[in-house]
Amino acid sequence: MTNKEIEQIAQRVAELVITELLYQADTFAVPLQTTEEQLLAELASAMTQLDFELQRENYEKCKKLQDKIKKIEKQLKKFK
Repeated sequence: MTNKEIEQIAQRVAELVITELLYQADTFAVPLQTTEEQLLAELASAMTQLDFELQRENYEKCKKLQDKIKKIEKQLKKFK
């Protein structure tokens, strides 16, 4: 196995780990009272995940993330 092949495998593993961590982050959150700051952080996270999935051309997850972003934006309108 060449160094280039090892690097490609390492890159792929890193992408899989990051993706899984991003999606599992929601499970660890204990929702008490949602504040505007929490919603903004969640929106930023969802948008980052969306960008990552767009680059990977994973359009099924992109659709779910778009729905999540719309839901967060709707909740944020309540603070205005």
